[in-house]
Amino acid sequence: MLPDEEPPEPMDEPLPLLSADDPPVPMEEPDPLPEPAEEPPVPTVEELVPPPAEEPPVPSVEDEPDPPPEPAEEPPVPTVEELVPPPAEEPPVPVVEDD
Repeated sequence: MLPDEEPPEPMDEPLPLLSADDPPVPMEEPDPLPEPAEEPPVPTVEELVPPPAEEPPVPSVEDEPDPPPEPAEEPPVPTVEELVPPPAEEPPVPVVEDD
């Protein structure tokens, strides 16, 4: 102990003494920490971009695209005669009922 240090304060309760007759107290060892997961490798530019083709593709007659489909026919536009019902052959006659 250095001369500048104060002596430790006495403890209120003495530690219990273990005798050789007492069975040893099992000490639980803490579970070991799991290994940190390996980080996935960082992809390089070469892995992200496919290598260029050795020769550029040459379009052939077989590679011609299909012609576009024919446009759908538009529904017929209704005429005025179809929208307005024809007049009745005889106009309705009002009927007065006697009570």
